[in-house]
Amino acid sequence: MKLILLGGGGHATVLAEILHAMGTLPASLAALDAPLTGLLAGLPFLGGDDAVMSYATDTVQLINGLGSIADTRARTEIYQRFSAAGYGFAAVRHSAAIVSSSAEAGKGLHVLAGAIINSEARLGDNVLVNSRALVEHHCNIGDHCHIASGAVLCGSCRLGIGVHVGAGAVVKQGVSIGDGAVIAAGAVVIGDVPAHSLMAGVPAQIKRENI
Repeated sequence: MKLILLGGGGHATVLAEILHAMGTLPASLAALDAPLTGLLAGLPFLGGDDAVMSYATDTVQLINGLGSIADTRARTEIYQRFSAAGYGFAAVRHSAAIVSSSAEAGKGLHVLAGAIINSEARLGDNVLVNSRALVEHHCNIGDHCHIASGAVLCGSCRLGIGVHVGAGAVVKQGVSIGDGAVIAAGAVVIGDVPAHSLMAGVPAQIKRENI
């Protein structure tokens, strides 16, 4: 199958480099609304959504190249749109990542350089575990979550759908985080987090609700 990389920003560039190292970049395409630059300029420019959907669903796999700076909504929307149209999403795993053989993952998982996913962790669809992030044993991660660079989820944490855990944040063992919550960079979360809230600080406190 051909691979179609969706997006043209920083996360897409990282994924393109991983694919290049795997020897799959020449078979890859890119779809976005503007010509490609930098490393991505070596990919054929496909065009926008209509160009992607001109391919039969059984002839291509998509790679979600949208990252997540403050929340996961844009990344979630593009995944849901193409999934609803019948397209599948490929997983991307950096060779320097460590994933336990007992971990379970859904579709389209991205695990970047230096990341660790430990024993019996469960991750849903369209999850991004960024560079040097740690998902400890028995964590349960919902669909569309982003564990940003250097973040640490201690054992048996539970994340709902679409949670964003910012760079360098630490979540104490056993903590539950509700759907759509955002954990700010560097926060230390020691208690359960309500859905759709913004948490920041050490220890983390609610800064905003209904985000």
